[in-house]
Amino acid sequence: MAHSRTRIGARALIAAVTTALTLTIAACGSSSDTQSGAGDKVSVNHRRGTTEITGVPTRIVALGNQWLDALEILGATPIGYLDNVSIVSGGDVPWEPASLPKDRAIQPGGDLVEKVAAMNPDLILAPSFLVDQTKFDKLSRLAPTITDLTAAQVDPWSEQVKTLGRVLHKEADADKAIADIYGNIDAVGRKYPGLKGKTFLTSFLAGPQQLMVLADAKDGSSELFVRLGMTVPEKLAAQTGAGGRLSLSPERVGDLTSDLLVASGNEANYKALPGYADLPSVRKNSVTFLSMGDVTGLNQPTPLALPYLLKKLEPALANAAG
Repeated sequence: MAHSRTRIGARALIAAVTTALTLTIAACGSSSDTQSGAGDKVSVNHRRGTTEITGVPTRIVALGNQWLDALEILGATPIGYLDNVSIVSGGDVPWEPASLPKDRAIQPGGDLVEKVAAMNPDLILAPSFLVDQTKFDKLSRLAPTITDLTAAQVDPWSEQVKTLGRVLHKEADADKAIADIYGNIDAVGRKYPGLKGKTFLTSFLAGPQQLMVLADAKDGSSELFVRLGMTVPEKLAAQTGAGGRLSLSPERVGDLTSDLLVASGNEANYKALPGYADLPSVRKNSVTFLSMGDVTGLNQPTPLALPYLLKKLEPALANAAG
């Protein structure tokens, strides 16, 4: 169905996650929407150039949960997909619908391009943290291929939904999905107006000698909290390096002076750190411990993960607002 002309740009690849993952493919099925303009050509600008798509794709390969969830929120059923969250967590992803066919998941190992080729896709969605320039070039020869839409370390989920809305000729559905999710977040903000101006941090106890802290309000994982009117503590934000990440020795846990703390890693080890009990978030009971799967969903926000995580975070948010 589709014809592609991709102009490869020279912009550098920015890794979005630090896990060694394999990729999956996802394909869109039809929806109840009338596919108006099915013969129209849609041009999508992305990090590696411009991809042109003619007609409405019906066999879409989605590599990674961000693209997968953007498809699903528009009522699309993949022919194959790579679920990077389940690979990281080693279990099912709680926000993925039960209707997602598990037998279509691409498993780790082997040649990704060969696996994608076997599915005969007519559109491939491939984030750069999973697909380097060489793989992108090979995938582009199979079918029109779209990679990161922005220069951000993590693509905004709303931009992915908007883009697929154009590609699938479902702009109205895309606009409604985005409005509904933002409306859900804004409702929590109205419920807890005290969140405005409060501070937040996300952290990961990576091991006995390393406490990783994300203190970048522009990072994808911060979008939810920033929309609620929250900010990153200025002291830590000023210390962050590339990617907004800061590596601390665990002895510096006392520097995590925020109203809300989102933590991942071994909970017992966290709580045993000297100074942990004196943190403002601990005293306010506004600490949330997330599993590896959940924190991956927070670091790579999707239209399906955000509503799930918002419910999980709400008790801590309520306490942080006080």
